Amino acid sequence: MIEKANILIVDDELGPRESLRMILKPAYNVYTAEDGYQALDIIKQQPIDLITLDLRMDGLNGIDVLKEVREHNKDIGVIIITGYGTLGTMTTANQYGVSDFISKPFNVSDVTMVVQKSLGKKKQGGDIKKLLEEIGTLRDISKTDKAKRIFEKSAPFIKELTAKCTSTANTSAPAGNMDCFKFLKLASDILQHKTYAHAEHAERIYYYCTLFFDALQLSAQEKEAIEIAAYFHDIGKMGMEIEFFEGEKYFNEEQYREWQQHPAIGVELLAPAGLSPEITSIILHHHERYDGRGFPDSLKGEEIQLGARILKIANAYDAQLFAKPFPETQSKQDIIKNMNAYAAGEVDPQLLQVFFNALQTNDKRLQ
Repeated sequence: MIEKANILIVDDELGPRESLRMILKPAYNVYTAEDGYQALDIIKQQPIDLITLDLRMDGLNGIDVLKEVREHNKDIGVIIITGYGTLGTMTTANQYGVSDFISKPFNVSDVTMVVQKSLGKKKQGGDIKKLLEEIGTLRDISKTDKAKRIFEKSAPFIKELTAKCTSTANTSAPAGNMDCFKFLKLASDILQHKTYAHAEHAERIYYYCTLFFDALQLSAQEKEAIEIAAYFHDIGKMGMEIEFFEGEKYFNEEQYREWQQHPAIGVELLAPAGLSPEITSIILHHHERYDGRGFPDSLKGEEIQLGARILKIANAYDAQLFAKPFPETQSKQDIIKNMNAYAAGEVDPQLLQVFFNALQTNDKRLQ
C-alpha cells in the first residue's frame, strides 16, 4: 500500500481552508492551521511533505511563516495560494524555495495538478540526492570522474530545470533559481568541497545578470539562456582536482593553465543534459575579453555572445565585492571607479554603463 503524503493547509480564512481540505482529503493526509503560529507547531510535530500557504494572514504573514519553515526544514514543499500576489512578494517567496503559486479563487483541477506536480518534484529531488550520495561514497575514483558521473546521472534533473526556466521566462517568478542553488550545494557536498563558494557565487552572478534584462529588453529565450548559464558557468571547477575559490586569485603558472580549462570542462560535464548551444556558448566564453585577449577562443567585441559579455561584467563586479585583493570597505564610488578600469579592454563598455545604471536603483550593496 502506497503511503499517503502529509499536506498542511495554512489559511486564516475558513472558506478557502475548508475548500482545500475537501479537495485534498480523499488522496492525502490533511492537516489545517488557521494562523502561522499553529502551522509552525504542526510542522514541528508531524512529518509534513507539502504546505499550501496563504500570504496575507494576521499575525505571522505568509512570508514570515515561509522563513520559519525553511529554518526548520529546507525540504518541505510549499505552494503559495494568494489573491493579491505582487512581483515583490512572489520574488521574495521564490528566494525561500516555493514549489508553485495558485491564485484565488482556485478550482479543483488547478489545485490537484499543482499538488501532484509539487509532490513529484519533491520525490525527484530526494531521488537525486540519494543517487548523488551513492556516487559520493565511491572509492578509488578521482574528483574529475566523480563529477562526470554526477552530471551524467543528473542530466534529467538539469533538463527539468531548463524546462522550468522556459516555462517561467515570461512571468514575474525567478526561473527555478532555488532548485539550481540547492543542486549546486548538493554537488559541492558530494565532491567534498570545503565550502558552498561555488553555489553562493553562482547565486550572486544570477542576480547581477537579471539586472540587465529590463534595460536591454531581452527576449524570453535570451533571459532563459543567461539564467541557466549564470548558475552553471563555473561548474567545471567542481570537476578539477585542485579546488579554486572565488576569493583566491593568486595562481602559479601551472594552476593558472588548469584554471583556464574550467569553462571547457563545464561544457563537457553538462553535455549529457543536452543544453542549447546558446547556453553552452555563454558558459564556454564567459572569460573572453572585449579586446580579444581572453580565453578559450580569443573572441573580440561583439564576436562574443551577449550573454557571455553580461556574465563577464557580473563576475568582474562580484570580484570587486568578494575577491582578493579588493578591500571589503570599498565605497560605491571606489567600486564604480575600479569597474570603469575594465572598459579599456576587459568588458563591453556600453554594457558596463547599463550595469552601473541598474546598480544605482537595484543593488542594496551600492546604496
